[in-house]
Amino acid sequence: MDTPNSPPPESPPSPSKEEANLPPSPASIPLTSPSRTYPKRLIPHSLSSTYPHGHISGHPRSPSAQAAFEARRAEILRTMNAREIEKAYEVTAARINEVLADSEAKTRDVEAGIEKLRMEREMERRVWGKLRGMRDG
Repeated sequence: MDTPNSPPPESPPSPSKEEANLPPSPASIPLTSPSRTYPKRLIPHSLSSTYPHGHISGHPRSPSAQAAFEARRAEILRTMNAREIEKAYEVTAARINEVLADSEAKTRDVEAGIEKLRMEREMERRVWGKLRGMRDG
């Protein structure tokens, strides 16, 4: 029973304004989430980001990584024109797409091998069942 001098019941601490405005942890955002609204050019749409200029994983850059990025960008802008930058981007994206295609082909090969082994195992089970039936009968 509450008395006038009893302390108020404890309630969970409310998050600060900064904590309330933080986006969810990128690790908890699946690749197919609708919050990934920033597609990357020439890369499959399943690899969209939650940040316009962040990593594909959704993580914003750390201050040191952002400084390194800006230094590299300044160097590239000093040494290359827009056409050369676009060409280099297309070459890199093509290489990434090639790696993705190779990975998908290897995955299909592995899945076909697994299915072949499953069928072989099922055949072995049937043969052993028949042999056991012959031996028992």
